[in-house]
This record gives sequence, C-alpha cells and structure tokens, in this order.
Amino acid sequence: MSENRQIVENPLLLTDLFRKGVYYFGEGAETAMESPQLVVSQEEGASVVAAISPSIGGDIAAEETKLNDNKLDVNEESAEEMINLTVINLFFDTADSQWDDAIQTSYSKLMSVVKVNQEAVIAEDIESIIVAYEESYNPSMLGDRISPVIFVWSDRAIQGVPELYKARPTEKGVMLRFPAFASMCADVEMKKMVWQTMKQVLKF
Repeated sequence: MSENRQIVENPLLLTDLFRKGVYYFGEGAETAMESPQLVVSQEEGASVVAAISPSIGGDIAAEETKLNDNKLDVNEESAEEMINLTVINLFFDTADSQWDDAIQTSYSKLMSVVKVNQEAVIAEDIESIIVAYEESYNPSMLGDRISPVIFVWSDRAIQGVPELYKARPTEKGVMLRFPAFASMCADVEMKKMVWQTMKQVLKF
C-alpha cells in the first residue's frame, strides 16, 4: 500500500474494511451496460455464493411458475369464453342477407346432411354470419366463435379466402370457398360442385 491511502495497489486488501465487497468497473464502464464485478476474498466468495444461489434459483423458479400459471389461466379463460361450433357459414354477398322460403329450406337441408369427422352436425353447432360489403376475410368476423369448419359463400373476389371450390387449412381446421348461396340454389351445376367439394374435403 502506498503512502497516499486513497491509492491501493491490490483492492483485495480492502476486503476487511468493506465487508460487502469492492466493486470494480472495467474500461468503458460508462458506455457498456454490464453489471459491476464484486471482488471478495475466496473464503467470503464461497460463503456468499453458497448463501445467495439457492435463493436466486428459488426466486427465478417461483417467478417462472407464476408466469406459466398466469399463461395457463389466460388460455383456459379464453377457451371457456369462446363458443365452440362445428360449422360456421360466412355470407359476403347481399343476396344472402335475406332469403325466400325456398332458399332457406335448401340451406336447412344442406346443413342437415353435412358431416364432420364422419358425424352428422346438429343444428345448434352450425351458425351463419352475414358480413355483406366486406372485401376481405378477417378472423375477427367470427367474434367469440371458433369452429373447425368455415364455409365462405360469395360470388365476389374476397381476400384471404381460397379460390372457388377450393379449401385451405386454418388454425382450427379448414376453410372452404363456394359461390353465393342464392346463386348456387339457382344453378344445378353449382349445387353439384358444392356437394362434391364438401364430400371430398370433409370426407363423408
């Protein structure tokens, strides 16, 4: 140790004076965002590490458990709040916003013979959503409903949906695209194509 007691050649000699340790800031400490090094004697270091490590590990594990529990709670609450259906029909054309009795009967008959996973779908698990004047598909259109099968009905070009008589996978299942329901009812060939596509994709 030099005569000027503020200059110390070996900081380890000060460990008796500073029981909590001496912090060493390396070069460029003002720009680097690194945590300072704590310099302690080997004996003290061993005891400090032994004393601190379990509590830090326990705190981290406890925080991770809390975060995972919160995620599970949120996912479970979200799933419980959603209305689970089997088939959702999205109607993008104004022609499908109001039907006469004949078209309504055709719709009811078609939905009564649709099968998902080789099982008939009950009327309570089928829902119609009219989104006339929309130009593109958005999952928010489904609101609080989720379904493995989505039928899109429109004569117009709608963004985000498959081409006519085609299907594409969704997060929950599959989406199929058909012409406007009213248009299909007026054309025998369209009826055949819709029926064949449903049977081919849903395998019933």
